Amino acid sequence: MTSLSEFLKQKRPFVWPSVPPEPVEVRRAGENIHRRWPDVDTVDPEIDPEALASEMERRRRNGDWRDFYWLDVTRTGCALLDSGLWRNRRFARLFDFLLDQIGPGAGRPANGPYARAMFRKYLDTFDLASEATRGLAKVLKERWREADLPIGKLVHHFRIFDLDTFSPQTIAAYMDHQGEPFRVLREAGIELPHGTGLMQAAHLHFVSKLAPRIENGDLDAAEKLLDWLEPPSHESRLRGPGAATAMDALLSPWYMVDPDPDLRKFIRDRLIRVYGDPRVEGTGAWARCSDETREVMMKWLTEVTMDVFFDIVTQAESSHMWLGRKEFWVGLLKENRIRNAWVALSKKGESIARDLGRRQKNMKLEFARNKSWNSQDRQKCLLMMEVDGHWVVEGSHNFKVHVFPGRTPKAFKPYEGSYTCDQFRDIWGAEEPKRIVHTGNWQNRVLMALQR
Repeated sequence: MTSLSEFLKQKRPFVWPSVPPEPVEVRRAGENIHRRWPDVDTVDPEIDPEALASEMERRRRNGDWRDFYWLDVTRTGCALLDSGLWRNRRFARLFDFLLDQIGPGAGRPANGPYARAMFRKYLDTFDLASEATRGLAKVLKERWREADLPIGKLVHHFRIFDLDTFSPQTIAAYMDHQGEPFRVLREAGIELPHGTGLMQAAHLHFVSKLAPRIENGDLDAAEKLLDWLEPPSHESRLRGPGAATAMDALLSPWYMVDPDPDLRKFIRDRLIRVYGDPRVEGTGAWARCSDETREVMMKWLTEVTMDVFFDIVTQAESSHMWLGRKEFWVGLLKENRIRNAWVALSKKGESIARDLGRRQKNMKLEFARNKSWNSQDRQKCLLMMEVDGHWVVEGSHNFKVHVFPGRTPKAFKPYEGSYTCDQFRDIWGAEEPKRIVHTGNWQNRVLMALQR
């Protein structure tokens, strides 16, 4: 790469040297990469902001620009803004100098990548009370055209640099009136609609606009919010605390009441598709949600898990016995006595589950596998439920009902990836479960065991 030192030695903004146009295929490849991974920052995150700022300030004072490139300028500008070092009096002149490099200057053309990086940081660090935000707004308002930034709609429609009238609520209101908020914001010139700063604040206002309508059972409002979390193009999904805030808006209204079945299925299936099953996803958005939100989803998953389990086991085992068992457990479910459910399937059960999913176009339901050694045990499907605070294991093919004592048995862990029948049979001592054969009035014996 040609050194910029000769240009930077002069006491004027440095000049971007002219270079041959990029080959068409290289440019297209770069554009494809950027569209596929728009959230990837081109600046190395493992940097020392103060060291970068100190080095560039030394060069600025001494006019020493040997072996200093636009990539170094961009890295330093981003680091100064991200770290908040622009507030330090030591770097006040450096910050002004960096602002002055946006757009063309005396004897030099604009540097597009640098200008785009500074506009991105304007969005990422947006704060109406920040002098950095106001400084960037002033320069970008004057030079965005000359810097060839594709943000005409943001400037003319939103007046994004007029901070006396513009705010995150402006973006949120626009999102609320669009069919696909992610797409239209991208088209308006916001490269990272799920970004930080301005977009994080706009997201919170957007959620607050939709939340009352969702609580009133508005399916369209729920769909709009879910399309924002996971755009129809599936190119990205919202992560972090913003995702949890949206999930709270979608689920927490149903802590005490149930929504319309169609709305419940729509929200449940979409959230599971985007963020996974909270029973197996111990981190991420589910970990940031409120307790009420997780409990609502766990309740909905319990219902669908038990429903699917009885469909599977009815096909897997040709026996009339499941009609009575299903009536008993579904009755407890309707009384809100069953709070959680998990299943371990035999190979035949897994095959039936996949076939049910294809035919009914259900969400992907997670389950464990029965990895028993005994050939007869391997045919069994196991249903694990938290009933009245006790974990209960029910099973097909004459597997006894196992009711564990206490509230948190160490001998049994829910939501594991696999189980065996023997691991329940072999538990003895203080945590030994009550084992109940499905004969006579077995239901009453189960209810008595739940009172231990």
